Amino acid sequence: MIIQTKEMNGPARSAYMRSKREPLPMTPSNDPWCYITGKRLVDGDDARFTYEFDAWISTAGQNMIDEWVDQGMKTENPEWEIIYREWYAQDQAAAAKDADQNNEEFRKWHK
Repeated sequence: MIIQTKEMNGPARSAYMRSKREPLPMTPSNDPWCYITGKRLVDGDDARFTYEFDAWISTAGQNMIDEWVDQGMKTENPEWEIIYREWYAQDQAAAAKDADQNNEEFRKWHK
């Protein structure tokens, strides 16, 4: 069993991430670097986590992926495509969950 500590990095961190499927909080001990830009994340950055690569992606990195998608994914970039597909699936699932909740409220009021 792996116990999470402040100093958890490398293989132990990856194993923990796979077992919990929750991102570790962004703290200096958790290597808060953007997977796309390679730059250190700053406080207040609206970073998003990718479970496929166990990494954080900054707003700038997210914008780079969005621009790549908007341009039609013309250049081959398998990592960005995996990240985009992962986030798309997450967003679709969240939207469906919200729709289900809204439909349930609708049903309660409109019998």
